[in-house]
Amino acid sequence: MKKNKLGATKLGLSQIGIGGAAFKDHTDPKDAKTVVEYAIKHGINYIDTSPWYINSEEILGKILPHISRSKYIISSKCGRNYSRDILEWFDFSFDKITESIDNSIEVLGCKYLDICFCHDIEFAPNLEVVLNEALPAMKTAKDKRKIKYIGISGYPLDKLKTIVELSTVKIDVVLSYCKYTLNDTELLEYLPWFEEQGVGVINASPFAMGLLTNSDPPKWHSAKSETKEAAKAAAEFCRAERTSITKLALQFSTSNPKIPVTLVGCENVDQLKENISVIEQGASQEDTILIKHSQRKVFKGSQFLGRSWRGKVLEEGEGGDGESNFNLLEDAECNYWSLLDFQMFWTGPAQLDTHNLCFTVYCLLFSNKDKYDSKNNLIRCVICLFCLKLQHFDYQSS
Repeated sequence: MKKNKLGATKLGLSQIGIGGAAFKDHTDPKDAKTVVEYAIKHGINYIDTSPWYINSEEILGKILPHISRSKYIISSKCGRNYSRDILEWFDFSFDKITESIDNSIEVLGCKYLDICFCHDIEFAPNLEVVLNEALPAMKTAKDKRKIKYIGISGYPLDKLKTIVELSTVKIDVVLSYCKYTLNDTELLEYLPWFEEQGVGVINASPFAMGLLTNSDPPKWHSAKSETKEAAKAAAEFCRAERTSITKLALQFSTSNPKIPVTLVGCENVDQLKENISVIEQGASQEDTILIKHSQRKVFKGSQFLGRSWRGKVLEEGEGGDGESNFNLLEDAECNYWSLLDFQMFWTGPAQLDTHNLCFTVYCLLFSNKDKYDSKNNLIRCVICLFCLKLQHFDYQSS
């Protein structure tokens, strides 16, 4: 598979990489082993994971030690950790970042990380802890040759840009997800700037977290019902044209030569084979026509489309070559834009109210720059709980 240079680094990454989030929890370790071995055999050399992905690192840690270290490029993350204790979910302090990096290397059995990302920086209580603790801890790890390159990941591209601008620690890579898909091309606005800074860009989630598939999106997906219906209509349109929405979505997300790699989750080897086939075949002229039709007609043909995930209404012609952005998730005024994301790891109706309350208390303590500004946080707390109870996520309107 074609290899592409990542920014100013010395890394050559395959056109698609393996997203380790797909290995978490329910995956048969044997399936993961088959996926990784098949991927490497067919020229895919990049694997990404995180402590947040439940037991993804543990699964990979049983596979990677049996593969030559020169055969793969591995990235993991720090700052966001899976735990049954909600107060341990986010910790961007110097000591915790250091501990997280050491633990990832040990669990993965990989000697060092090629890239380590500060995971979802928008969840940090403030910019200062990222700039003054998390990134310096990562720089220390880099100096000790525990990691080769420092990265940051997150959903809001403006926040990624701000961190790169303000950081005294050189940031080598940014990981952006759901921002270069059939329905959202906001990443195009930022690519030239990142390129000027010598920052490599990794794209992830070409299927918009399961929205652009032939199946229903996951239960935790916080897209509005009408948005899901539009995605369903796009899938039906593709079937009528004897193709699939996943094929077109992957073709589109991997088609930009300015984006060296796109991370794709594969739960089993059949999914991987299908993805490799799509990449090898490339987009035909007919595929290109269908991609543009899907963007301009299907996604823009409804009143709620033509919006970015932050709710900005886009005029005709904005967002690149006629591509539309639309509102899948509401961008809350507080940092926690994806409220349902916190619920996906908790199951059972008896637990749900308890953990909603725990999440609200967490927001109460940590959503503001001044985490003990009780008056503002109490208002946030009440609104947050109210939104969660109604399963309505338009924080600003509420």
